[in-house]
Amino acid sequence: MDSYLNTDGSYGAGYHNVNGAYTLSTDNPYLTDAERTTIKNALAANGLPTDKFYLSRLNQDLDGGMYRTDMQMFRFQGGLAGDFNALGRHFNWSLRGQYSKYMSDTWQPMINTQNLINALNSTRDASGNIVCAPGYQNSPAATRSETCAPFNPFGTDQLTLGAKNYIISDAHYKNSNTQRDFQAEINSTVLKLPAGDVRWDLGYEHRREGYTFNPGSFFAGEELADGSRRQYGNITAMPYTSGSYYTHEAFGELDVPLVSPAMNVPGVYSLSATANGRYIRNSMTGSYWTYMFGGAWWPTQDLGLSGNYAQSVRNPSVTELFSPQSTSYETADDPCDAAYVNSGPNPTVRALNCAKAHVPGGFVSNITNGTVKGTTGGNRGLQNETSHSYTGSLEFRPHFIRGFDLKGSFVDVKINNEITSLSAENLIQACYDSSSYPSNAYCNTFTRDSSTHQITDFTDGYFNIANQHMQALQGALSYVLPLYRVGLSENAGTVAVNGNYTHYVKNSQTYLGNTYYQVGTTGSPNDLFTLNLNYTRGPLSVQWQTIFYGKSQYAVQVAKTAYEHNDRPSFAYFNATFGYEITKNFDANFMINNITNALPKYPGTVSVTRYYEALIGRSFQLNLGAHF
Repeated sequence: MDSYLNTDGSYGAGYHNVNGAYTLSTDNPYLTDAERTTIKNALAANGLPTDKFYLSRLNQDLDGGMYRTDMQMFRFQGGLAGDFNALGRHFNWSLRGQYSKYMSDTWQPMINTQNLINALNSTRDASGNIVCAPGYQNSPAATRSETCAPFNPFGTDQLTLGAKNYIISDAHYKNSNTQRDFQAEINSTVLKLPAGDVRWDLGYEHRREGYTFNPGSFFAGEELADGSRRQYGNITAMPYTSGSYYTHEAFGELDVPLVSPAMNVPGVYSLSATANGRYIRNSMTGSYWTYMFGGAWWPTQDLGLSGNYAQSVRNPSVTELFSPQSTSYETADDPCDAAYVNSGPNPTVRALNCAKAHVPGGFVSNITNGTVKGTTGGNRGLQNETSHSYTGSLEFRPHFIRGFDLKGSFVDVKINNEITSLSAENLIQACYDSSSYPSNAYCNTFTRDSSTHQITDFTDGYFNIANQHMQALQGALSYVLPLYRVGLSENAGTVAVNGNYTHYVKNSQTYLGNTYYQVGTTGSPNDLFTLNLNYTRGPLSVQWQTIFYGKSQYAVQVAKTAYEHNDRPSFAYFNATFGYEITKNFDANFMINNITNALPKYPGTVSVTRYYEALIGRSFQLNLGAHF
């Protein structure tokens, strides 16, 4: 902590800089004479002043970070529906509306920097007792106690309750999200074709979403004379934030049956087409269209082909638009670090740009090995992202194997102007991997010290930055077999198999002319497979689940020398669930996750989200349900 109390009782000019080592006096009364001598001798041997030293430590004694959140959510919804006859047609109509609100109320103990500095600046009084040095000023932000008590920073379990209560502020902040939605819809037929009725559907929707963040007095910070605010703790002062947007939407859909089985057309068992469109007026991002055209052709009743083309739009969410700027501590693979300068989509460009930045060869970046403080939050300037997608499917549903369905699909999705939550690492790499260095906008989102070449600050969050292209092969298998079909009794039960397989042909993001792979890592393998084997008999149900992840890498697009064990083998684990419906209103489920206690290779480096059950190991869970 680059902050200290001056001898005149005022605070050092760097008091607002709350991150870093403690600045302590070598006369600190908690030091023994031997410890004090050792420290002073070490300082003198290195040509440094012997009146103060710096101490880094993990504050396990202080309970900053432990918090309690009360969450509430309510929803009101309702509607009307009816039908009528007119103009020789039968019409169906509906009106639906809902209002919902999600609220969170959080109490979080936070270290109050000014009081921490007071408690660290201890001395002995005339009676030899260790006390806070006189002349201190309490923080304007309330803490649990207003009476300064000295803090012993050496070792663990040395913190007194008095010191803890003096240092800790109970920060209180609130979030709320609200949504209202109203829809009106009417549908009927246009005309009757030999294959059936041509149906249409028209509608209108109004939607409003809002977000409010109240930081409370602690996170709002101390208001200074110039109107700016200074943080009380280790979190950037956050303003009261609110925002909302609304949409007016008109939509329509048309379903056209062209050939039906009853028509007995050679080579065409069934043929149909569909189309829909939606016009949207968004108060934040303007007006736009979305639409879809598709069709399905079944040459026989056993084999079908289908496909569609769609243009879709995604609005920025209220979180992406309005979330407050807050402190973020992040690590990053600095592209100018010696381990990564020869990596990336174009290593030659990266190395040349790092040289232009005067980063020396063999440079070791601090942000690669530890966190750097920056800020992150919403972006009110976000625009819509748009996508164009193609989907083609082949489905095999043989009439001679009842209950069997096998479907394979190819999906191609291109997203433009993609809203992406970029980390400090993304921004730094975008800067140095660009042929437009240093004039591209992303070089302005972080600061590199001109003398030490270390990253010292950054601002990240949501940006309309990327284009993404994803191509995938997907397979789905389902088969339901009542066991009486194989000669067993009527009450022998039913076996069902459901499987899903995904293989990513490609999934990459492109920004500033550079392409970054989004799959192939432990967090997003190229191959994913899930198979569920189910057995049900009356109130009893049993499921065996197999989950498989294909070969992956710890990191993609890196030099072979970047990581010792970058290549990772495929991995599978198994779960089981036993369920029983005790009565009509009560049921129980017993689950065994990761039955074989499988563990991925190098478990300390895989994606915690994807491998959570494997990292936990074999676990058991019992759920009791009541339904009324």
